[in-house]
Amino acid sequence: KSTIPALCRKRALAMGAEHLPRPSAMAPLLPHEMEHIRKVYDEDVSSKKFASIVSPREDAQMFRSGEQRSVPCECIVELYELLWRWGHRKKNRFAENFGFTIPDTVVIAKGRPYAWYFVSRKDGSLLRKSEGNLSLSALERKLVGDRDKDGRESAQPCAIWLPMASQFPESRSPTPYAEFLSVKGLQEFIMLLRERHSGIIQAFVQPFGVSNSLVRTVEFRRQTSLCLRTNRSLLAAGGNIFDRCATFEGWEGLSSVSSRYRNHRHPHMEDVILATSETLNRRIEQERVRQMLFLGPHQHVALHFKVAADGVLNFIFASIVSEKDVILQTRYHLIMADPCMTEELNGAALLPGGTTRKAQPHEAPSCYSARGVRGNGAGNLEEVAAKKARPDSLPPIELRRRDKSHSESQEGSQHGLLPRMGYEPPAVPEVPYRTLDLPRTVEDYERFAAHDNGEFSDLCKRPLVVHPLTERSERTQSQ
Repeated sequence: KSTIPALCRKRALAMGAEHLPRPSAMAPLLPHEMEHIRKVYDEDVSSKKFASIVSPREDAQMFRSGEQRSVPCECIVELYELLWRWGHRKKNRFAENFGFTIPDTVVIAKGRPYAWYFVSRKDGSLLRKSEGNLSLSALERKLVGDRDKDGRESAQPCAIWLPMASQFPESRSPTPYAEFLSVKGLQEFIMLLRERHSGIIQAFVQPFGVSNSLVRTVEFRRQTSLCLRTNRSLLAAGGNIFDRCATFEGWEGLSSVSSRYRNHRHPHMEDVILATSETLNRRIEQERVRQMLFLGPHQHVALHFKVAADGVLNFIFASIVSEKDVILQTRYHLIMADPCMTEELNGAALLPGGTTRKAQPHEAPSCYSARGVRGNGAGNLEEVAAKKARPDSLPPIELRRRDKSHSESQEGSQHGLLPRMGYEPPAVPEVPYRTLDLPRTVEDYERFAAHDNGEFSDLCKRPLVVHPLTERSERTQSQ
């Protein structure tokens, strides 16, 4: 556990982040900013009824429909080039220096392979293939491997297609949706590549578990938040391959969401993901990736990671998300910055744990214990008890009780049982009601149930609790 900060610091130095500003705590939100955040939360909650994604009827229709449940998901292909350049500073063991690795990724530009990034098995460095070894046939052999021979694994995902994110329409793919490709799907997709296709073909990383999962990190007001999505279907089960693999690439109902990454096999993985994401965000700011992509003020860069089956963290892709999605993901950080959580609460000292001031420690009154008497009178008491005690008998009980009460009364008069505080007790407001005494004797009951004319009635009843306003109104009516 103690090596986690050292590893994070080492990775930050490897990425050249020693001269970058450290992430500071979240600044106090302005009133109009807090109002905008509350409005986003209210709109999101109002659109989801009965704890469903949209509504029970629409959710059922979405599950029954045979249409592909995909959402726009485009990746920033320029980030792989930046990672390859940063890796040249530390040529060996890219994963140890940066905290993550990269699966085989081929950048497709206008239907042709542009670059192939991979991690060397020899020394673990991030490399890029030369133009002579860059071909779609080599990519197919690498990703398919021996899966084509085994019919059971031919239906499993072997690659993923992610279109390129660009502000220019002519540089974007015809559809902004991701596709999970099996062996047969990859072969067909390579054959149908055209000049209008731009994006990446990446080797599918087997997740750590029976279902596919993906971690997304975003940064908002110098606070990095984490969101984990796990697909609800088994990866090895049959059916639609997209429904078995989709997380952030598909409809929300296909996966479950969590704001923490907890795994007993990787107890420190969440800290590694957050530290790696913060360092990578600092480097993205230094390289001016936002300006390069012409991002607006309400657009943010999201980083996606996956923990592989061998426990190694893999960087999958980076995407562009709206500010609404970022606010919803950083909800727990923003709630703690709300004025209702930061402003001083009147009467907080009356609540348990509502004040940081503690009672001054002092010696408690001397008393008896299982080991005997504690205090100055222990010696005299033992001498008296020894004189009166008979052999083979217990010590006298009355003597112990009398001496115990005497010592406690003396010590209680000196110290008391109340703790010594360094401030006056807080003012307790008066309750807005008063109680009436119940009759304790027959005479009291007669006075309680008597009328003004001296007659008595068994049906006369009085309330036990009287509010001042009610009593005042009765007096006014009687006058």
